Amino acid sequence: MVRRIVIVGGGCGGGTAAQFARKTDRTAEITIIERETYPQYSRCGLPYGISGIIPDLTNLIEAPEERMRKNRINLMLGSEVTKVDKEKKMVHVKTPEKELDLTYDSLVLATGAKASVPPIKGAFKEGGSPGELKKGVFVLRTIEDARGIQSLGYKGKRAVIVGAGLVGLEVAEALMIRGCKVTIVEFLPNCILAMVDEDMAQMMADAITKHGVKLFTEHQVVEILGDERANGVVAQNRKTGEEREFYADLIVIATGQRGETELAKQVGCRVGTTKQIMVNDRTETCEKGVYAVGDCTEYPDLVTNKPYVSGLGTIAVKMAMVAGVNAAGGDEHLPKGFLITRATEPFGCQVAAVGPTTVQLEASGIKPLIGKVRAFTLPDYYPGRKEIFVKVLAHPETGKILGAQIVGEERVHMRINAFAVAIQAGMTVQEVAQVETAYCPPAAPTVDPITIACEAAKLKMARGVHPT
Repeated sequence: MVRRIVIVGGGCGGGTAAQFARKTDRTAEITIIERETYPQYSRCGLPYGISGIIPDLTNLIEAPEERMRKNRINLMLGSEVTKVDKEKKMVHVKTPEKELDLTYDSLVLATGAKASVPPIKGAFKEGGSPGELKKGVFVLRTIEDARGIQSLGYKGKRAVIVGAGLVGLEVAEALMIRGCKVTIVEFLPNCILAMVDEDMAQMMADAITKHGVKLFTEHQVVEILGDERANGVVAQNRKTGEEREFYADLIVIATGQRGETELAKQVGCRVGTTKQIMVNDRTETCEKGVYAVGDCTEYPDLVTNKPYVSGLGTIAVKMAMVAGVNAAGGDEHLPKGFLITRATEPFGCQVAAVGPTTVQLEASGIKPLIGKVRAFTLPDYYPGRKEIFVKVLAHPETGKILGAQIVGEERVHMRINAFAVAIQAGMTVQEVAQVETAYCPPAAPTVDPITIACEAAKLKMARGVHPT
């Protein structure tokens, strides 16, 4: 009997699940149903398409239709699942030409997320369809969103970015590269605080302003100005209540995302405390034969064991590999939790982190021991060395590494990967301080900055210094 696998969503989660299902079962009927008209592409690459670093947005396509056909994967683009009948194991699909029903043995929900837009006065088109943004107001989730931003974001234009998380900063840099005058408005006390601690975030804030981009933190956008088309925003200082206007030719709202869980709820899948789909280590939902992956799911953080929604493409792919194998009859498992290893590098400032931030650890009842050092990427005598800041967060009693953050101009991301391995292996700062690292004058210093940071934390423990 031929196994029928239906995958809802053709992004990196759905596309990867299909590829691994095919590797596991060479005879299965595999169908991907995708609302967009493009096959699997890199959403993370969209800001670089806006800037022109990637010459054309279609260059971001990772799994062309031709490859899917060669792997005998049926790709239905511009199509949407409108209903799931879990009793009959059937999905109702609306395509550009017709409507039809498809039966399945395994169902993979890779429905992703949609941009989360706060209830800002004037953000939506008056009399438009639900959720339709006013002209000149954008989010960034799709190639079409990127095209819209490109169409208005050219030299001399004024842009306001609402939100200073990863997407907000990467779009701000892209528009700066295109010659726009860019202003960022952020609700929190600093940029990228979901990624790193405030002291590390300040280095990114400094890099932003050095590039001529204006950053207003602790400001809330309360209104988008303009009738037919947006022409500015009103932002309120959260401390003083003072309001100021920023005029703009385009506005990008980058205030996060929320998972698409409506189909999952229709099937009967449980959602957790984060309001995303709960899955086990096989990416199974509570419904037999139904799997879920990516931005629409929650899974434990390895360090705190609390449910977490990552929004990272790396995690979506890891989940999809497991889901694809299992949907095709295999038995693959995720690790006990994810480390949420993350990186970005707008405005010439590289930032990478792994594990919870100090705020997240304290919310879990742990006040971490901190080792933080300023070091350099090369020996003192070798030309071209760059400053680098390394911060390690450890358990105050055991020294077990719980998280790490690194900021610098270069050679940051691979160092954070070393910390990821250390956390997954359960290593302590004492053990990492003893690690023998590679040394070569044009490549690395005698003692690597990651071991220096761990040595600093180790000395604090030895002296009985309280976590700071």
